[in-house]
Amino acid sequence: MRLSILVVDDEPHARRHIKNLIAKDSDVEVIYECKNGKEVLEFLKHQTPSIIFLDINMPGISGVEVAAKLKTANSLIIFSTAYDEYALKAFELEAFDYLLKPYEDGRFFEVLKRAKNEIEIKQQAEFSQKFSSLYQEYNNNFSPHLIEFNIKEKGFEYKIHVDNILYIEASTIYAVLHLNDKKLLYRAALNLLEQQLPNNFIRVHRSFIINTNFIKDKKYLNNNTFMITMANADVIISSRKYKEIISERLN
Repeated sequence: MRLSILVVDDEPHARRHIKNLIAKDSDVEVIYECKNGKEVLEFLKHQTPSIIFLDINMPGISGVEVAAKLKTANSLIIFSTAYDEYALKAFELEAFDYLLKPYEDGRFFEVLKRAKNEIEIKQQAEFSQKFSSLYQEYNNNFSPHLIEFNIKEKGFEYKIHVDNILYIEASTIYAVLHLNDKKLLYRAALNLLEQQLPNNFIRVHRSFIINTNFIKDKKYLNNNTFMITMANADVIISSRKYKEIISERLN
């Protein structure tokens, strides 16, 4: 798929020159041309070209004013002008590059090549991010362990990742999820959660399952129990039943 280019210049011969140069590169195509800033802003309401060749000195809305309105857009802006005093302003507006008229063809193609490389790198990064998100979603759906808690609270619904849980406490028909700065109720039995949670969670009491990643300190109490201090300073006393498991897992 070819990259799309918008050519903006109030001089027809300047637009023709850029279009003739672009026609020599099969990776790109001119999808539209504008002769002033007003036309540019109107066109960009409907389409987002990959690259904009933007003249600075135009009647009415200048190229600088157009660029200022497009700082959050996804198009790469390449300024062109006959006046080099605009160079600093161009880069302040986060333009990709700057062509000083009259420019040689070699300079034009050098800038165009770098623009294409920049877009390719960005597209690869976006693809990697999307792939990573899809892979994570796949893992969440097919992982043998519980990955997230679906919390329903006061009419809202959201997810809490298990990695954010310091420990879980039994409370009647609920499990209390202890995070670093708050507690959340989750309707489930600890016996069921014990089977579903990943290996960094261990049962230390009939009422407590802890995330070993958040243990701050552990002290043996000489009666087959341990005093376990969590990262948020909460203290949990294990029961004798779990002495061997704790000794083996937390040595």
